[in-house]
Amino acid sequence: MARMYQSKIVKVSGTIAAVLILGVIAFAIVVKTPEVASVQTTLAVAMPPALASRTLPAKVGEGAFDTPFFTATEEPLTLANFKGRGLVVNFWATWCLPCVREMPSLDRLAKVLKGSGIEVVAISEDRKALEKVPPFFADRGIKNLDLYFDVRGALSRQLGADGLPTTVLITPDGEILGRVMGALEWDSQEIEGYLRKSLAPERVPEK
Repeated sequence: MARMYQSKIVKVSGTIAAVLILGVIAFAIVVKTPEVASVQTTLAVAMPPALASRTLPAKVGEGAFDTPFFTATEEPLTLANFKGRGLVVNFWATWCLPCVREMPSLDRLAKVLKGSGIEVVAISEDRKALEKVPPFFADRGIKNLDLYFDVRGALSRQLGADGLPTTVLITPDGEILGRVMGALEWDSQEIEGYLRKSLAPERVPEK
């Protein structure tokens, strides 16, 4: 009889031990995995505080990458034309004071990123942009940004630009990292470093 009880006790103890082990494993899966994922996600999307504080999630309309905007010669382009390049797409206007304030830093950023595979694409939301932007660029010594303009906010609406300035960060694979609302010093060391790590392609495509 004693041996039978001992046998039952051993079986019960073994069952309890097995349950406890499974519980520990389950706890590790439920608790630890998200922690690891969270760390990995944080490392993947870590932004300088000045940038993170102004960045909202992506907001993309259907057909956004095929929505045309225009060059200084009125040639239509789409974001698809920049495939394989990282993009800093800035929506701005000459009448927007925060836009005017940040434009020199975007110009400097465009200069230091030349050859990196990252393009700074500043798209004017001005009416009669072809009349207003060239003298604006000339007066402020903007030399590294090409003239692009949006017609009736078609592209800016597709990319969730709820105000000006809005800057959209796009990877070479077409992933939108977020919408940056408001003006920044874009050529600060921290922001430039982040853009190089997040947006630069493995190989710089030929234009």
